[in-house]
Amino acid sequence: MCDAPETAGLSHLPARRRTLLTALGVGVGIGVVGLPSPAMAAVAGWSNPTRGTLTSGYKSPSRPGHLGWDVANSQGTPVYATAAGTVRDIKTNSYPGDTASGPLGGRTGNSVHINHADGYFSYYGHLHRVLVSAGQQVSCGQLVGLMGTTGNSTGPHLHFEIHNPRLTSMDPRVFLANRGITLGSTAPVGSTGYPSVGQGASGWVPRVIQYLVRARGVSVVVDGVYGPGCAASVRSFQSGRGLYADGMVGPITWTALVLPLREGNSGDLVRGLQTALNARGASLLVDGGFGAVTTNAVRSFQSRNGLVVDGLVGPVTWSVLI
Repeated sequence: MCDAPETAGLSHLPARRRTLLTALGVGVGIGVVGLPSPAMAAVAGWSNPTRGTLTSGYKSPSRPGHLGWDVANSQGTPVYATAAGTVRDIKTNSYPGDTASGPLGGRTGNSVHINHADGYFSYYGHLHRVLVSAGQQVSCGQLVGLMGTTGNSTGPHLHFEIHNPRLTSMDPRVFLANRGITLGSTAPVGSTGYPSVGQGASGWVPRVIQYLVRARGVSVVVDGVYGPGCAASVRSFQSGRGLYADGMVGPITWTALVLPLREGNSGDLVRGLQTALNARGASLLVDGGFGAVTTNAVRSFQSRNGLVVDGLVGPVTWSVLI
């Protein structure tokens, strides 16, 4: 069972343009002899459980008792059911450092255990939050939890296992690769949420983050470069709000940063909005004033993306815009 990831560091997962409520990120794989070609088509009915960086592997030489793979990303990264099934059992109310076992043996904190067809079982550990209940029917790609660092863990990651039969584990990376899925990298079925952005990124998304952080009272240079100074400012923002201070802007940090905006608002939050709208095809002056021209740009963006066209920038408009 998983304890802490073997590597605490996370590689940058750059943001990409996406359609309505589609989660983005790039997983970093680790070479394994005998894996099928990644060009193999994905088998219907199976999904990658999340996106992120592969860290601790299945029964590695240094951890032969580790029965799954760890996929690291920022706290709150969505975690999805790898296939349709029934939630066998769950654990909730765990916390970082919790020594109690989950549904399977090991200190994996908040966790979900799902029964699938043909005797398969999947297991998802160290969750920040469990979003399903025992006995619930779930579909392939259904959201089952948010990535966290509960239990024996040194940073946010998913501990993922596949068994057949139960308590007889197999390498989940190879299992998914045989179905045309690259663990941590292939887009999950039905994925939703904000992208994860960290050091090494540059361009309009880091610039938006910098405006939003500055709008929340934290000093940061707005230059579009996500360097050590930007990461330190993000950590300061996260610490001040009781979030996991990893210096990465993932789903939970995004939702803490953004606020609803409408015509008449002004300041750095609006500058962040105007920067994002310009990246999506608008030609606005980034002046921090939410006037009629910015309202028209918001309405145009909402119309193009199938959103309610009200000119108000709420959580859904923000999540599609970024």
